Amino acid sequence: MLTVNADIRRILTAAVLLAAALTATAPAQAAGLPPNPAADPFYAQPSPFPDVPPGTVLDSRPVTVRALALPVPIQAWQVKYRSSDTRGAAIADVATIMQPVTSARGTLVSYQTAQDGLSLDCAPSYALTTGTTLPAEELALMVPLLAGGHTVVTADYEGPKSEWAAGLNTAHGVLDGIRAAQAFAPAGLSGAATPTALMGYSGGALASQWANEVQPSYAPELKFAGVAAGGVPADIGYIARRIDGGFWSGIYIGAAVGLSRAYAEIDTDTLLNANGKQAFEDVGKQCISQFSATQAFHRMRDYTTVPELLDVPAVEQVIAQNVMGTRKPGSPTYFYQGVFDELALAPPVDKLVAKYCAEGVTIQYRRILVGDHVTVAVQGAPGALAYVNDRLAGKVAPSTC
Repeated sequence: MLTVNADIRRILTAAVLLAAALTATAPAQAAGLPPNPAADPFYAQPSPFPDVPPGTVLDSRPVTVRALALPVPIQAWQVKYRSSDTRGAAIADVATIMQPVTSARGTLVSYQTAQDGLSLDCAPSYALTTGTTLPAEELALMVPLLAGGHTVVTADYEGPKSEWAAGLNTAHGVLDGIRAAQAFAPAGLSGAATPTALMGYSGGALASQWANEVQPSYAPELKFAGVAAGGVPADIGYIARRIDGGFWSGIYIGAAVGLSRAYAEIDTDTLLNANGKQAFEDVGKQCISQFSATQAFHRMRDYTTVPELLDVPAVEQVIAQNVMGTRKPGSPTYFYQGVFDELALAPPVDKLVAKYCAEGVTIQYRRILVGDHVTVAVQGAPGALAYVNDRLAGKVAPSTC
């Protein structure tokens, strides 16, 4: 059973206060804040692209991490690094590496935010330096990790084209961000020998667990102590069918935009009607806080030239490639899942856990009986932090299989 010691409880209290501040309304721009990524040369793709291995740091700079536009007392850098998109082509991603101002322990946590957006405005590297937009509020869970002495890296894992929900592109972004952090000299880590764990909720859990599944084939030199993932979107097709036309229908539409950017076989010119093309154009410039509101209660069939987008063979094939469980993950995993989660629905997670257990993966599974998608994130955070700390302390991973 997971336990949360007094130190973690104390740190979590401070984190909750930070979260409350971060969710307050703040100006989108203030004096001294960095420029938007669209106007920042640091985010530009190299041309020509250097012939270097994935994970190679291409550029770096110190940055100030902010909460509600106020500086946070940690040291931080942005690194631009070589990664690979869904098709394996070279791209440059950006990650933020953070360390406590006191001595770090030489351990690394790759924290995946719920980036969940179709624009670099939604990228964690940008959000963390302004402190005024999502996913900066997830700094509230990075603070306990930093206070515990861990180095934290969080990647803009969707890539330069914001290919939200594309599993391989996402996994590559996370894994190469870890490679970059481990090799970044100012962080003082020990390369691939660095004790490393992953953590994320919702969209961040999608990124974390895709990285866990892809790691053995894409980054076999990396060894993870464990992965904590909550509210996992294990089967995006299953979810899409059930949220279509409901409160969360904007999530379906946003994910469709992201996948269409990663997979050219999704022929939006043919599959979308005029209203759909306009919706995809609008959503393609937005973050989740925007399109989840503007596209709520819309049905995909009102945007398409076909009765059911998910039944189109090319779309079916893409969805099948982006369902978890086709690969055996490389590391022990702690799943926490709301039984009545209305977005990251529980049945596909139950099925995924059963499959992993049958394959001999060490899984600890906590099903939370009360709460929705948002409240379960709060309920599950102490257990996720405890799991990560225990794994990095060398304790044997428990199993509920």
